Amino acid sequence: MNASDPAGRDGVPAAGGAEDQAARSLRRALHGAAGPLVPPPYPAARVRRMGRRRVRNRRVAAVVPAAVAAVLMVAAVPQWLGSGTDRSPAAAGPAPSATPGPGGGPTPLPEAARPPRPSGSPWPAVRTAAAGEPVDVGRGHRMTLAGSEVCHRDTGGPGGGVDSCKSVTDGNQPTGTVSLQQFGELVRPLYIGPGRPARMTVETGGVVHRAQLLTLAGDPGYAVGYTWADQPRDPSNEPPPSVKVYDTDGEVLAEFP
Repeated sequence: MNASDPAGRDGVPAAGGAEDQAARSLRRALHGAAGPLVPPPYPAARVRRMGRRRVRNRRVAAVVPAAVAAVLMVAAVPQWLGSGTDRSPAAAGPAPSATPGPGGGPTPLPEAARPPRPSGSPWPAVRTAAAGEPVDVGRGHRMTLAGSEVCHRDTGGPGGGVDSCKSVTDGNQPTGTVSLQQFGELVRPLYIGPGRPARMTVETGGVVHRAQLLTLAGDPGYAVGYTWADQPRDPSNEPPPSVKVYDTDGEVLAEFP
């Protein structure tokens, strides 16, 4: 031990009383017991990963309640605003006016006065065809549109079928009206008039179908629709199909009958 060094090589002060001697003895015993043991390296990478994970967990815990609150607020908006006014023809035409009830509020409409709701898939987009282009509408039926007429052919008929054409310019159908023709299960309304038809419904057998609209490019002054009446109709017991044509704002352009 160096005389100028106030502590021994084992870190215990050289000078002192019995307590220092006991500490030095304990230190030597500990060094002897440790022997060649070497402490493992400090796991810096693992500690950093654990730290980053805890930071992310704290951020998620702070963000999730705010996101849940935003979703709940959006879900509650329709209740704050009320049902609103649906201008789409999903309600199959403008609803009749309701009269004030005894408490000043509107009296619910009777079931018979409520407009029918269309069934089936969402509203189909309007199809645009070129003049004279045969359009396959499914189930062996084909339509061809021209500037002056609409032709239909059942290709599954004898000899491939025969075209059945209807003029859109001879004046037999007044402007601003919709007519109806049926070829087996295919129901084909024809609207002639101003405006731009965007939706068409066909009610048959108590079911309101959303018809597919087919028209020429530009402003031909007419549009034809088609849908399928899969259930056979008994003319003696059932009324004829009814048709409504709507523009892009949901206003009724024409009705049949």
